[in-house]
Order: sequence, then structure tokens, then C-alpha cells
Amino acid sequence: MFQINAVLNPSVIDDVVQGLHDEKIHGITITNVVGKGCFNKENKLIEKVLIVIVVADTIHKEKAMEAIRANAQDIEHGTGKMWVTPVLEVERIRTGEKDLDALSFTTKKEVLHSEKVEVFSSIDTPSS
Repeated sequence: MFQINAVLNPSVIDDVVQGLHDEKIHGITITNVVGKGCFNKENKLIEKVLIVIVVADTIHKEKAMEAIRANAQDIEHGTGKMWVTPVLEVERIRTGEKDLDALSFTTKKEVLHSEKVEVFSSIDTPSS
């Protein structure tokens, strides 16, 4: 499992989200952030957007990175950065599902404490 983080210009966020949706990557977290790149000699902070995505495997990691790159790439300084980190463990808090089960569709599952529930959800990540 991998976590993909991308800091981007707010103007490209709708296109990036659509590109991720087109690749069937739906579970994302988006946060408004401020920061400063190394290209800017001033101490002025610039408004950006941080996207966080957790995916199950290398194939989805590459698809997510390409969707971000294709929809955010620009020749200007300050276009953004993205980085990937390994994810050791994921738990869906609602059901107690772990790891890959926590990143996929949920159907009838036994929740911790043996309580049966029926849950229908789109693909989601721990950040959903």
C-alpha cells in the first residue's frame, strides 16, 4: 500500500480530481495549505492544496501519479510536488476492516464485537 501526497496550485484541483475519478480513484483528502518553495527568495507564503491518497498497489500508485501529473503539470516554478510513502497498516474505523479490505468496497461484513451490519459504499480510503 502507498500514500501519495501532492502539493498543487488550487487552480488545478478540479481537473486533478476529475483525472483521478477517471482512473477510478475516488478516496482522496484535500486540504488547503500554505508554503514556500525554494525558488522564491522571499519569505512570502503561497496558498496551495495538499492531496492525500492511499492506494492498494503499484498499479494504482502509477495511475494516481499520472492523473495528477497530467492535470497539474505546468512549466512555471511553483507547479507543485508529489511524493510517495509506504503505508504499513490501514483500518476502516467504522467496521474494523484492515489493510486491503479497508481500501475496497464494503458489503455485508462482521464488525468487531460480532455485530452484523449491511454497508454499501463506493471505494474509499482511510481518509474518506
